[in-house]
Amino acid sequence: MRIFPFKTNLWDRVFLSIVIMFAVHLFWVRFIETYAPLSIATVGTLVFTAFVIIFG
Repeated sequence: MRIFPFKTNLWDRVFLSIVIMFAVHLFWVRFIETYAPLSIATVGTLVFTAFVIIFG
């Protein structure tokens, strides 16, 4: 099972996970932080990062 539609190595998966984490946090701070704390985004993106690194 692959998440990305292209072949990746470990470094690619880590880098893309960090970029996605950064984007999610910026989106969260701009639109959602008034309703839910930033720690929810952090936990969610860390779970997503682990999933991407393992199955990506």
